[in-house]
Amino acid sequence: MPKMNKKAQDFLPEDLQVAINTFIEQFNIMEEYNLESIPSEYTINLIETMSKYPEYNNATMGLMEVLQRDDL
Repeated sequence: MPKMNKKAQDFLPEDLQVAINTFIEQFNIMEEYNLESIPSEYTINLIETMSKYPEYNNATMGLMEVLQRDDL
């Protein structure tokens, strides 16, 4: 799988941009080294950061549903 060249949008709060971009970096590392998963602390950090912003509640809940459904 090719490297994901995505990044958080500039309009997002800075701490959320950092959490998203860090998660994407970890995803790329996982793919590059054929790892099975991203260390859980990156996912936890992303969800905790997202949860500080009620306006992104739908996105946070959607991410949590995917993680639970896929038993991640």
